[in-house]
Amino acid sequence: MELYKGAEEDIKRDNRDKCCDEHKYDNCYQKSPCPYKVIFECAQGTGADIPKLDPSKPFIPRSLGCVTIDTSCLKNPVVKFEFDSIIKYEDKENDLPTTLVFGLFKTCDDRQEIQCGTWEYMVTLTGQPLQEIATSFNFNHCECNSCPGCCTYIVKIIDAISDNGDQFSVCNTSLSVIAKSAH
Repeated sequence: MELYKGAEEDIKRDNRDKCCDEHKYDNCYQKSPCPYKVIFECAQGTGADIPKLDPSKPFIPRSLGCVTIDTSCLKNPVVKFEFDSIIKYEDKENDLPTTLVFGLFKTCDDRQEIQCGTWEYMVTLTGQPLQEIATSFNFNHCECNSCPGCCTYIVKIIDAISDNGDQFSVCNTSLSVIAKSAH
């Protein structure tokens, strides 16, 4: 059977309208009501300065940025999250290891925030009494067959373990998330 000219576009439009009728957006409005086969979102984070860590005081978590993606039109979404940054570190005291603990959290459709995972950045400098370095730090997180919806992914520094005097700066933060339907 031969289709008339423009029939393919009519079929695509009917499928898109059906998809959009099935999903009503209350709090999250994506740029395209029914996305392509793959959705990609990205954001620049805020970064954070962590001056002179004091092991006698509890560490106050710091948010580094967030990115939101709406997978409402995807079936059993597969989602991959990526975080990239530069960490500048200054060691003023001694040769003990210093650790930053990063946490990835997500909130979907205004529900409770859940933790997706943690990653550690550890550094030990030896020798001179004052040393500075700058290194890259990144991590990835993958979720298979997740529930469709509007989700915000947030990266935080949730703990810092160090001797007195160490200072950090987490900068050039970049967050990205890509999603597609699982078949």
